[in-house]
Amino acid sequence: MEVPVGGISPGFAKLWTDTDVGAQKAMQLNLVLHFGLATTVSDACAQFQIATRLAQRYPCRVVVLCPDEEDTAQVEFRAKIYGECFLGKSKDDTRCVEFVALSYPLAAKAHLQDQVSVCLSADLPLYYWAHSFTSSKRLSAYEQLLARSKRVMFDSALVATDTLSFAWPNISAVRDLAYTRTLPLRQNLGQFLSRYAPPLIIGGLQQVTIYHRAQLAAEASCLLGWVRKGLVRAGAKLDQAIAFLVTPEKCSGCISMEFAYADPRKIFHWSADLTKNHAEFTGDLGTGRTALTGGAYFLTPEMALSEAMFL
Repeated sequence: MEVPVGGISPGFAKLWTDTDVGAQKAMQLNLVLHFGLATTVSDACAQFQIATRLAQRYPCRVVVLCPDEEDTAQVEFRAKIYGECFLGKSKDDTRCVEFVALSYPLAAKAHLQDQVSVCLSADLPLYYWAHSFTSSKRLSAYEQLLARSKRVMFDSALVATDTLSFAWPNISAVRDLAYTRTLPLRQNLGQFLSRYAPPLIIGGLQQVTIYHRAQLAAEASCLLGWVRKGLVRAGAKLDQAIAFLVTPEKCSGCISMEFAYADPRKIFHWSADLTKNHAEFTGDLGTGRTALTGGAYFLTPEMALSEAMFL
């Protein structure tokens, strides 16, 4: 139902009136989903469903911010509210989501943070998800939201490149969804490499290369950063002559990683086909050749969001 911004709380009270969940529902958090101007209607609907599936695990109040780029001097905000409940592990385990969709013209963005405060469920932690922003400069207008949020999420596959160097008010709270959805790949790679002592991995290492399908550039870059940090933890020096490369390939669903050593007998190669959920490992770092197969997939969008929010 459409309500005045000041009538959101009474609106939800009315929405839940005479239902079986009124006394049982319990919100755990606030999630602000902020659409950038590049968001299409179909994309917005898809993100709405992701937030709904997340709420099946973590009951929450979701505030969806929908900018209107029409050139207008009007500063009117429009709000709609929506509620949905799910049964958990038992009939007594009721999990609910409350949505507030807040539409605002760009001329009103200076007042947006005050209006969002009215929409939030009081005394609950705040999480902020910036979706498909075309410029990090637009994020700078919402510093208060960025600073007070327990986590700030964005997807480096969907934002301008300058977002990666944006001066976040609280950088420790920032999470990249492109990174979190690679968790299964990182787990499998880490498990395979853990069979080797760190000196064997970094000894004579000259180059790390990730090859990837063009559409997986963000995920490949995240994997390369993860590998770089892992090598430093293993004892590699930042000034050591190790080249780190990300190279696009013409392939379907592919991503692979290769270590090149001064000793040509040492090898490590990992190749994954995400369309077939299949990966192959080959390694010989001086202790004999090992070849294994395994799975290869990304986390679902709602699981990647959960990973970013709580870990």
